[in-house]
Amino acid sequence: MNVNRTDAELWKSFCAGDEKSLVILYEHYYNIFFVWGCKWLNGEADFVKDQLQDFFIYIWEKRAKLSLDVNVKAYLLTSFRRQLVYQWKKYQKTQATEELVKSFDLYDSELLDAELITAQFSKLEKALLLLSPAQREVVELRFLENKSMQEIADHKNTSIRTVYNLLHRGIHKLRSEINEKNFLWLW
Repeated sequence: MNVNRTDAELWKSFCAGDEKSLVILYEHYYNIFFVWGCKWLNGEADFVKDQLQDFFIYIWEKRAKLSLDVNVKAYLLTSFRRQLVYQWKKYQKTQATEELVKSFDLYDSELLDAELITAQFSKLEKALLLLSPAQREVVELRFLENKSMQEIADHKNTSIRTVYNLLHRGIHKLRSEINEKNFLWLW
């Protein structure tokens, strides 16, 4: 992602019709949303991929009507989750409604769950900004891109021990900032 532009700036230019901003947002959030979608749908990777494509097309078509003052990541994640659930219900017409509702925990607490996820993502985003660039890169490679320690070491052209140390220090700092021992479930 272009480090000279914040998510808010990208979002505003996206809403104004800048196709390059769409591409940057797509490339930045695709892997994150893919992992989340597969978790929500218990590994339905092909369906999630299709829905991701449709989701970005949908928000592009609706860009002029979207709010400009949003937490971009949380907004997109919540919107994608809603569309994914909606499409999954249509796709699974033969599946009992109770099973679908149960698998997503969509009872009356859905809004509370979305708010909780948004709050947790906000905490995590703020904490990630406090990491050194090397720590942040290693944490993102490990947990967002599911790279092995060896793959990360090869990518960074360094030793596995250095990668381990960066990851350990990064996670330690994230835990202390978020005040939650088991925060990695967000990934």
